[in-house]
Amino acid sequence: MAFDTTAHIDLRSNWSVVDGRLTCLGVNGNDVRMNLDDPLVAGRPYFVTLDPQYGSANVKINLSGSGSANGRNVSEDWQGFQYFPPSVVDGNFTRASLNPSAAFTGSVDDISVYDLSSVDPHIVPCDVIIIGGDSNSANATSDFVTKDNRETAYDPRMWYMPCLRTSPTYGTVGAERHMPFPMIEPVLAAPGASRMSPVHAAASRLVGWSAGRDRPLLVMALGDPGSGLMNTQDWRHPSRAVIETTQQGNTASRMWNEMMAMKSAVEALGPAHEVVGAIWSLGQNDGFNTPDGPDGYDTAHTAEYHAFFAGVRAEFGNIPMVLTNIAQHIVDNTDGAGNPGFGSYRQQWLNRFDKDSGHPNAISDFRVIQPASGNQVDPLDPGDPHYNAAGMQQNGRDMGDALLSLITSAT
Repeated sequence: MAFDTTAHIDLRSNWSVVDGRLTCLGVNGNDVRMNLDDPLVAGRPYFVTLDPQYGSANVKINLSGSGSANGRNVSEDWQGFQYFPPSVVDGNFTRASLNPSAAFTGSVDDISVYDLSSVDPHIVPCDVIIIGGDSNSANATSDFVTKDNRETAYDPRMWYMPCLRTSPTYGTVGAERHMPFPMIEPVLAAPGASRMSPVHAAASRLVGWSAGRDRPLLVMALGDPGSGLMNTQDWRHPSRAVIETTQQGNTASRMWNEMMAMKSAVEALGPAHEVVGAIWSLGQNDGFNTPDGPDGYDTAHTAEYHAFFAGVRAEFGNIPMVLTNIAQHIVDNTDGAGNPGFGSYRQQWLNRFDKDSGHPNAISDFRVIQPASGNQVDPLDPGDPHYNAAGMQQNGRDMGDALLSLITSAT
């Protein structure tokens, strides 16, 4: 819905079209009411997107006409969307509206209302991928999302299931733990964070393949900052988790258990969803021990890595998997005396799991990828393993491309 005409709009003495944008005049608290081309259908899910410049204070994105469904208060430009699940669409609404607070100043353009009933994971079987591991698979440690740094367009065929392990809701976007949500950054794995993740970018490389199978795409968003297989043991199978006094807190198996809980949540949706692949970011938090050579490091780590990936396949089938290696700027960092840092060793060790490595550690249908150099979130700290918004999204595209290559080579 563009605003080159106002024939379908009731401006209600409080809105005007200025330079092609629907703009609040601040005269009163009246909402603007925009007639939809066709009435919405009660009991279906809908998603509203728009291009906002919210200015000051807040505004609600609502549906109205025969009754109303109210959205949340939004005040930041990245919040250019509103999800209306079937439970709140209790009328055949004929309008979309923007209801401003008294102090609101702002404008919007390009309003779209999507009927998601044909792609709803509660109704339609989906291809499912897992994206999990440490903070570089999640949304807690990158740049904050803005409407301008999102590089992946909204596509109604892509959904995700939020982890939100430590907090069951994120009211800023209306997401709930283990409930499917339309995919748009920030994709919520860690609670209370509106930072960039690689998930939307990764999914964008796979959604076309799933569409060719007449299926939407659903991502199990399982990134958890600080998690790993060693030291914290978060991702270990419960039968293998052993807490020792030297480790950094009792977190054994909590992410494995979270993955199993989310698996049950996906199955409880009803349709015959199929897990088709997994993408992992692991290794950064497994490097606390000083290696005494390749054999010493392998003894401590290799068995747990092999057991983890085998355990995932035991639960989800013989799915292809991708592992992202640690940041190149960590690899390039030295110990201060000009000696190669531990990062170089970890990178080489993780690369051995690649199916084409020629090493005995290699795993079938398994690809290890190296994120592109640069794009660290803090250029002044070469020891920071995280990525800025551009880097997260580039990593996501690389992750998705690698998984798609494995999937299509096997079909």
